Amino acid sequence: MRYVLVHGAWLGGWCWNRLAEELESRGHRVWAPDLPCEEVGLTQADYAAVVGRQPDAVVVGHSLAGLTVALVEARLRIYLAGLLPVAGAYARFLVPGFGGSVRDELGRSYWPDLETARTRLLPDCDAETPEWAFARLRRQAPLEAHDGAIDATDVAIVCARDIAVDPTSFAGLVPRIVELDTGHFPMLTHPGVLADALEELALVGPAGQSDERPRRQV
Repeated sequence: MRYVLVHGAWLGGWCWNRLAEELESRGHRVWAPDLPCEEVGLTQADYAAVVGRQPDAVVVGHSLAGLTVALVEARLRIYLAGLLPVAGAYARFLVPGFGGSVRDELGRSYWPDLETARTRLLPDCDAETPEWAFARLRRQAPLEAHDGAIDATDVAIVCARDIAVDPTSFAGLVPRIVELDTGHFPMLTHPGVLADALEELALVGPAGQSDERPRRQV
């Protein structure tokens, strides 16, 4: 199986390294592109153009990238703690009070210091990961949310301990929801558990979808 992993705000393809290694060790192919998140004036469609058409791949969009992968043709689209293309997406899906980032003179958001990133963005990571990640964080230019179609084959993976995206806000919006007992960044904290979920979803495919919410313990 081929997986295309699309990062959310402030990140880059690097955030998928641990998951990519896990998937590749199981014989899968992985591509994790860097989106032009620091460039002001682009849209979600511009980001989707970077990803391109992926009709043979499972495309996973994390967090803000849910709005990007909604515009990408894929064998299967998976929203990982990802915003969905519905009206008022930011207000609907983001946890009230989530934040800590600030904005520069171009309106781009960024995390001002390691401690803020550690406690407000990456609180569920081990002691070393926040410092490693903070050194790689980028600035995120403003992006407007958009309305769009959610396919009958689309899947949402929600994270029970997510501090950024409300895991209860997806009910009734996608045909299948899978819940992980993790925080917002399972690719950093539980790559093996996430790889298991992605493999199972890829194997089940559209015919196996349901409205049930399986829960994975970690």
